Amino acid sequence: MNSNIIWGIVLLALSLFLKPLMAMVGLNEGLFGLHWQGETVFSLSPLLVRIILAVIGVIMLIIGGMRVAQQKNK
Repeated sequence: MNSNIIWGIVLLALSLFLKPLMAMVGLNEGLFGLHWQGETVFSLSPLLVRIILAVIGVIMLIIGGMRVAQQKNK
């Protein structure tokens, strides 16, 4: 199995189960923010983080599938 396909599956799973995994590990959603001198300078919503992970996962799956198809054609 191609490493891109494996990473794609991992990222998609992360995007689906991000909130429960963070709760189990004990992390909070403030992790997605950039803090400077106690103030939140920049913050991503957890939904946006999940969407980004899902999009990257799908791209990795497509790249991995294309590479597997190229190898089979040779």
